[in-house]
Amino acid sequence: SEGIMMDIEDLREIINTLEETTKTKFDYSEIYVKAESIDAVVDIEQEIKDLGYYTYSMQSIREELAKQARQIELMLGGLGAISLLVAAIGITNTMTMSVSERTKEIGIMKAIGCYVKAIRLLFLMEAGSIGLIGGVLGLIFSFLVSIGINLFTFGAFGGGGITKELLLQAMFGGEGVARTSVITPELVVFALVFSLMVGLLSGYHPASKAVKISALRAIQDQ
Repeated sequence: SEGIMMDIEDLREIINTLEETTKTKFDYSEIYVKAESIDAVVDIEQEIKDLGYYTYSMQSIREELAKQARQIELMLGGLGAISLLVAAIGITNTMTMSVSERTKEIGIMKAIGCYVKAIRLLFLMEAGSIGLIGGVLGLIFSFLVSIGINLFTFGAFGGGGITKELLLQAMFGGEGVARTSVITPELVVFALVFSLMVGLLSGYHPASKAVKISALRAIQDQ
């Protein structure tokens, strides 16, 4: 039978009629219910389920897609956390070796009256620079991957080729164009600040180690 559009009250009336009818048989394969707003869909679905009927809506599909997206985000977040840990350890090792190799230099700076906080700031700036440069390189790589994903979804690798128009749409979008991968300006700023903070935190211990080196001993050891 044909689908019809009705509100929830009409649906209840039809169901009551079906339950009370004894002589006439009504056979509806499906009934379409139109909600006044998308916010009411969940409540309406629950009311229909409470009546003992199965419901299907775009809201259900969206929730399932959102669930899958969250699972993917968790997986990518885990990979990102591992990469972050490896990067932090790498920066710490690099700065520790830098301090060890520049012991005499640190001793000379202390001997000529350089402030301890200035020496610490020097090594922190180096560590922060390493983190910031890594963040910039990561963003460049991410932009290239994002453009590649968008070009793939636009069908550029299916025989049509990469045109200037497709490339611009993959990078900046356009009217009526839905990009699969979007890197927002807020995300760029967050990535750069986060990379800088990781570098500073990773370099704090080596910097503190550097300021504790005795000037006289550092010069004598060399």
